[in-house]
Amino acid sequence: MATYSREETKEFTIQRLHLTPEAHGRTRHDVPSIIRDIGGLQYGGHEIELFNRFEDFKTEWLDYWCKNYTLLEGHVLRGALRVICAEEYPYYLKATRSVSRRRQSYHKCPASLTPEHLKVLNLIERHGPFTPSEFKAFLEKGQSRRKADAKRLLYDLYNYGKVARIGRKNSRPLYHCTKSLPFELDMESVSEEEAKKWLFLKCLSIYGPFTIHDIAHWVGWTLTETKQITGILLKEYKITGSKIEDESELHYLRTEDLNLMDSLNENLPEHSFVKILFNDDALLLGCYRRLESFFGYHWRYPQLSEGIVWRAAVLYGRELIGEAVVDMHAKDRTFNVREFLLRREFSDREIIDKVAREFRRHAVFHGKTLEMGEEQLVS
Repeated sequence: MATYSREETKEFTIQRLHLTPEAHGRTRHDVPSIIRDIGGLQYGGHEIELFNRFEDFKTEWLDYWCKNYTLLEGHVLRGALRVICAEEYPYYLKATRSVSRRRQSYHKCPASLTPEHLKVLNLIERHGPFTPSEFKAFLEKGQSRRKADAKRLLYDLYNYGKVARIGRKNSRPLYHCTKSLPFELDMESVSEEEAKKWLFLKCLSIYGPFTIHDIAHWVGWTLTETKQITGILLKEYKITGSKIEDESELHYLRTEDLNLMDSLNENLPEHSFVKILFNDDALLLGCYRRLESFFGYHWRYPQLSEGIVWRAAVLYGRELIGEAVVDMHAKDRTFNVREFLLRREFSDREIIDKVAREFRRHAVFHGKTLEMGEEQLVS
């Protein structure tokens, strides 16, 4: 069983997440491949997440691929809304169906479809796509239906995989029948078991050596079902166990990534780049359980009660070196960086200047002027 250092493990992750300058996208055509590589974008901070992975990202690039049906939105990975590549949607949906069945309210996948569902599906196929409000108005026209019925029927079909969210109209999602798209999403071509194996391997392709607990957290699976998939993939020799220095828990790695991990032992690059990460960045979400032990800083996700929209995590190479609260209200002209905390060992003036320049780059991207207070040092 191979043993890897934490630095090798982190290097694998930041390369696969396209955070290193060498892995940056450069043109509009790189958008789908980067989204595919990093496991999709969490909706809300998706433009910031792409901005951090391109030399000079333009928001219209993302719009282009959404309008061309290459990207869609789906409630996958712990039920969060994510922007993913359309051809991968059947795998994400089937792999997380067990998670969806445990949800409450309109995010829950129904056990089966009724004749009423199928009748409504036929209407969407013939007259769609619809925004939720358009669908409600269409379905209720001339009928004595309650508003709740329209919402329930639409979301049941969505959670079951018969309709998909592709594109937007007046900032509202458009729901299409999967059979009516310019390309047909074959939702029945993959079984739940095959999809779960695919998503397990997808996770390892992004993050490298991960524990069962890490994988379960990323997807939203229970530990029991994660262990079941682990056993299947071990028997198929798709994954292998590995050790990480100073870590007692067993980690898993795709067998096809063994050569890359071994090469990092001999050629571990030095980095001096700075990234200002949004709350839902793939690095922060996927590595949440190990941010302090691996990346050196106890960054925590902001809660609604705190009134913080963006608690930026500051990445310097393979280290998280601090955080800051960012205020950038739509009507304000300023990009206000406050409560800037920095690890004492990284308080070098050159590093601080790099961080300030990166915050300024974000401000320009959002069409605002940077206002930044002094840093506070923490141990």
